[in-house]
Amino acid sequence: MSRDASKRGTPTRLFRHSGVVECEVDDQQDLTTEKRAFLSLAMMKGVGFHTLWQIAESQRSFQSVFNSSGEDLVQLLKSRGARLPNSSKADWKEIMSSLARSVDQLEATFQASQIQIVLRSDESYPRTLLHLDDPPHWLFVQGNTEVLTAPSIAIVGTRDPSPEGLWLAEYVGLTLRHWGRPTVSGLALGIDQAIHNASLAAKVPTIAVLGTGITVDYPKNIGPIRKKIVDAGGAVITEYLPGESYSAINFVRRNRLQAALARALIPVQWKERSGTAHTVRFAAGLGRAIAGLRLPTWDPRSINLPDGRGPRHVFTVPGQDEAFRAFVEKSLSDDLLYRQTSFL
Repeated sequence: MSRDASKRGTPTRLFRHSGVVECEVDDQQDLTTEKRAFLSLAMMKGVGFHTLWQIAESQRSFQSVFNSSGEDLVQLLKSRGARLPNSSKADWKEIMSSLARSVDQLEATFQASQIQIVLRSDESYPRTLLHLDDPPHWLFVQGNTEVLTAPSIAIVGTRDPSPEGLWLAEYVGLTLRHWGRPTVSGLALGIDQAIHNASLAAKVPTIAVLGTGITVDYPKNIGPIRKKIVDAGGAVITEYLPGESYSAINFVRRNRLQAALARALIPVQWKERSGTAHTVRFAAGLGRAIAGLRLPTWDPRSINLPDGRGPRHVFTVPGQDEAFRAFVEKSLSDDLLYRQTSFL
């Protein structure tokens, strides 16, 4: 889990914030009191992901915590890992006043950029994430929240694909219209971005799961593709706080969300020690269908899928094209308590 001291974007004195891609959107409702309290706590200097997670795990509302008296609030936050600066009562009053103004500013940015906070109690929260041992207590979602609850296909792979890997990504991309379902990937360079672009070309929504905060420009200059994803009815999502930067553990935890959101996983090109391998293992543990791909020239032993509760098969393409399409298509309509089925 990301700790409060994990790497973040540069904070101001009291809060974290950075630029985010703006999209043309309709007016949205103001944040609920609970979400505003969550955002207020998240923007306090010394409070981070770990502290907020501990509060949520204790089943206390963020509103009840934030409405505590100054001394009680400080002690409660410190008991959950926050590193708050020493402040007098006068300082604390100014801090809370400045914090309120900062939350107003960030809320306005969220509205202009079509960003919503989705809590686990919200109807728009994707229930498939509850299959995880540690489902997110919150999500930041830029774009269409409804796409998160549709049956989808996770398609991931290496950041440094070979020409053969790019061919496989293009092959899968050309099949997306056949399934007509949203895709899930990680917005990383290489295979992930190839799949997002192929989804846009196929006119199917695509979901980008970030390993950073929703306001972070990572990979660098990713704004144009994010805007295309949102404008096309897709979504960019993360559980990390605004301004929070990347880390190895953040990407691992991000990968569990990719696996849990989707009903099927297609790892395109990957190594056994890689981020994609983490996603494959998460999918296997969750009972998701896994469709591995190999070219006829590849060693049959080059792709090994882990044991899991769901169906899995490595397909040779071209050659087993119909079987591959049928395998994925069935997984999209099947119960998530999968049964082993032969498609060959």
